[in-house]
Amino acid sequence: MSDKSSISSPYQLIVLGAVDGHDVHLRHKLDMALHGLGIPTSVITLFRDLNASTRSLKSPTMAVFFGSPKNAVDTELVTELIDDSIVIAPVVSNFSNVNAEIPPQLRHVNATELGPNDEGITRLVTLVLETFRLLRRERRLFISYKRTGSQPLADRLYDALDARGFDVFIDVRSVPPAADFQAQLWHRMSDSDVVVLIDTPGFREGRWTSEELARANATNVQILHLLWPGQKEDATSSFSHFMKLRRRDFFGFIPMRGRWATKSLVTRICDEVERLRAPAIAARHRYLVDNFCDAARDEGLDPSVQVEGWISLKTDSNRTLAIVPAVGIPTSDRINEVFEAITDPAVEAREIWVIYDNRGVLRTWLSHLDWLDSYLPIRAVQMSKAPQLLKEFTA
Repeated sequence: MSDKSSISSPYQLIVLGAVDGHDVHLRHKLDMALHGLGIPTSVITLFRDLNASTRSLKSPTMAVFFGSPKNAVDTELVTELIDDSIVIAPVVSNFSNVNAEIPPQLRHVNATELGPNDEGITRLVTLVLETFRLLRRERRLFISYKRTGSQPLADRLYDALDARGFDVFIDVRSVPPAADFQAQLWHRMSDSDVVVLIDTPGFREGRWTSEELARANATNVQILHLLWPGQKEDATSSFSHFMKLRRRDFFGFIPMRGRWATKSLVTRICDEVERLRAPAIAARHRYLVDNFCDAARDEGLDPSVQVEGWISLKTDSNRTLAIVPAVGIPTSDRINEVFEAITDPAVEAREIWVIYDNRGVLRTWLSHLDWLDSYLPIRAVQMSKAPQLLKEFTA
């Protein structure tokens, strides 16, 4: 194989199999998601089977195999990618067609379903972004609703989103016995990618539901705001993306608390959650970057934001620091991923901080993260404490 070290793109995506135009749609949706994340679209280079041999061996690589009955046979290229430990995502028209559409060498890998008109392409895009660590792998969601107004719809959304691989928080299923109910809600909301808010008549007057809306707005959490038929947009919901529900979205044109919601409505809501996830995480990432950079400049430092999203700092005494913003709560697994993700050799001599928004996080978790600092090679830093720690860093 030829030397591929000249390729400069940080990430490489190889499309294989019965491409048939899927690559164009995938590229378009991928570019839209990258734009929403504030990342240049050039960071991901697309390869086909004919030019896959020119890829760089030094760049993170993933492959997507579009299955069909005509190409369900093993190939040397797929074998080579497997031997190189490259992640390959099989794509099928229906989960029941795996054996008919996917070569034997990939049938042990969980497939992604791509229906007519590329239904499901958004899920494939998020899978690519997750594999490249441009989106976190955890897919966390919070459903806010009024039990007397929309319990059946909330339950159906829970089941549908759970089937798509989301870790869904819903009060009646997710809060353990004897736990501080509201503290658990704020904690899980702070760790969610998106809040799905079902705005039924009377929802905004409820004490806890209105507080959830206010808390989500205050902590920059993006909201998919489902407006029940007849409900109007709320100008105070600054982080909301509104979706109007129509009477024709329910069988018999009767909402009935969502009990008769059509399958197409549930699918539409789930697809919108998938689409909103990237810009939602990007908005919270920008909040951390902007606030940290402002605090650093207040200390006379010159922060430099890297294309991968982390921040580099250097003091006059040549002390260096790499800061990685973490959306949600930085668990030990996430901290370890951050440590592995920063591959620049120059970073090895630096101190590394993971900064996170501590608002709403349980005190027990904050104490746990402080304890982890004593054992892990990088430090988890609450955004509220960053200015003081920067003062100490420059002292």
